[in-house]
Amino acid sequence: MRVIVACSGGPDSMALLDICRKKGYEIAVAHVNYKKRETANRDEKIVRQYCENYGIPCFVDEPTWDHVGNFQAWARDVRYDFFIDCAKRFSTKQIEVAHQMDDCLETYVFQKQSGRLPGCWGIQEKMLRKGFWIERPLLGYTKAELAEYCDKARVPYGIDESNLSDDYTRNKIRHHILANYSQEDKVALMEKIRKENADLEMQREKADAFLKSDWTCSQLIKEQSPFVLERFLYQNCHQHLAMKHVASLWKQIQSDCLIDLGDYTLESFHDHLYCEKKQEAFQLFLPALEYKSYGPFSLCEKGKVIEGMNLQSGDFPLCIRTVKEGDKIALRFGTKKLSRFFVDRKIPKTWRKKWLVVENAEKVIIFVPGIGCDVQHFSTHPNAFMIQ
Repeated sequence: MRVIVACSGGPDSMALLDICRKKGYEIAVAHVNYKKRETANRDEKIVRQYCENYGIPCFVDEPTWDHVGNFQAWARDVRYDFFIDCAKRFSTKQIEVAHQMDDCLETYVFQKQSGRLPGCWGIQEKMLRKGFWIERPLLGYTKAELAEYCDKARVPYGIDESNLSDDYTRNKIRHHILANYSQEDKVALMEKIRKENADLEMQREKADAFLKSDWTCSQLIKEQSPFVLERFLYQNCHQHLAMKHVASLWKQIQSDCLIDLGDYTLESFHDHLYCEKKQEAFQLFLPALEYKSYGPFSLCEKGKVIEGMNLQSGDFPLCIRTVKEGDKIALRFGTKKLSRFFVDRKIPKTWRKKWLVVENAEKVIIFVPGIGCDVQHFSTHPNAFMIQ
């Protein structure tokens, strides 16, 4: 088997590297040195020396942290992107990572403390990331067992001194909670995690089946399960929210409301639920008519009657933009305010902010998707069709 082994130089990953080598795998090693610890270069040297001893290809990355924010999250993304890059260079889809039982238990306790419903309790044994398999074959072993393996097999390793302090939440969990667990306690907790993951999967399947149906907000509330709402939010805004937060949202969506979720907006409107990503106001100038896709809309030669308009040379340059307060269009049966159109058609507020209009060179709105063109640009043979 051809694999990339992610190796930090610590006892867990050095044990994994040695085990994979002894199993006869065709190996290449990926090591990331963030230069953040005094012993970082020592760990890199340990990994390089082992690889040199056994003729194993060794890829090393030294990324530079020049961001503001969460270093750990940035480091994780950089690390896994590098592993995937190494896998591409080594022509494999398999990446072996040395998370072990204690890591899984720490993650589980951390998840419980956060109050969020995760995609998986603990750490997944196998997962797909950007088309590559991340495998964690050591979840059945404790950190102590892997250190003992290295000592007996005379496999060198370094100790990460940052793991010895209580500066990180995971370290506190390790030192003050899991340190009191016996081997039997840890195995029992791993079994509990497996059962909770099986239950989580059942709830997820039930929620997904419901969300695939033609459901309404009132039917969602009748389900009496905030998990369904949590699943809806994850599918639409890719966030695992704390269940306290989900319970609060659950109460709010029982009537029409608009809720700010950071980069997204959640809206309960006329018995339907909408979750939309916030967008900046859109504006695009077109100097001439060209049939093609422009991202949020397309101009076509053919289409439905309501999508058509007869553009004239004096209309250019056109301005395609999002709706502004006070916008209106002169139709054959009279002038229509767009705000009135949205109310009459029961258009959710989250959609209204993305609605486009076509404005001509004289700053007159000549077309609105869903309404059609103004009286001056109506024709039985339109020369342009706008599809949003």
